[in-house]
Amino acid sequence: MKSLRVLAFSCVVLIAGCAVDKYQLATPSFKRTPAGNNGDEVVVLLQPVFAGKPFSEIVCDNTVGVTWSPAESRNIGFTQRYANSIAKNAPQLTMLAALPANQRIGMSASGTLQPLNVDSRILVPVGRYIAENLKLAIGANGQVCEDQECFRQAMQERPAARFVSVEFTKFRVAEDQRNMLTIEAEGAATVSGINIARTTVPIRSVVNRSITSEGMWHSDFLRAMNNIANESSSIVAEKIRTAGH
Repeated sequence: MKSLRVLAFSCVVLIAGCAVDKYQLATPSFKRTPAGNNGDEVVVLLQPVFAGKPFSEIVCDNTVGVTWSPAESRNIGFTQRYANSIAKNAPQLTMLAALPANQRIGMSASGTLQPLNVDSRILVPVGRYIAENLKLAIGANGQVCEDQECFRQAMQERPAARFVSVEFTKFRVAEDQRNMLTIEAEGAATVSGINIARTTVPIRSVVNRSITSEGMWHSDFLRAMNNIANESSSIVAEKIRTAGH
């Protein structure tokens, strides 16, 4: 996503000062074998990251970090900020501007023209992916709560269940390497229940995958991002589902 090969200086000038948004609907899909109707009875509390705000409405990006954003929590994608890129790459662009058009195109085609780094805000609705894939993971016999009242009521109505309270302490979305998306989640799950010794187990997932694995168009990047988000959240959901086993 950082890489931009310039075919002609005029193309860059045309988009200077612009920010291009590319987003699609987040589509959670559990990448493990779900418990189905025969799974054990488990109730999970996804503790709010922000007091009073549903866990499923948190998002994480590579610019600010974790925020509560209901409006953005259903979409995944990126914003490319070309204005920032123009300023940072001014010397290279000045050199290109002085060259004949056919020479610029020839340099690009031959691979001698270095790619420009395009600043991008990368957004992943981590809360949505984890909450929805957790529901798929624990199956029909399970329940996912996002507030204490729901969790307390479940304890009264389902006393034989295994209860898992999950607190996340870290989310990270980054592009540490060019065109490689990293999604990191870290926290702990506290397990309790009848005849279950209260215990706390770590929850951690780090996934680093190429966003060009599906192709080189923006739509391919978005599809790859959705797959990476599902891989990351499925790992987290599986660790939560099996906590205390």
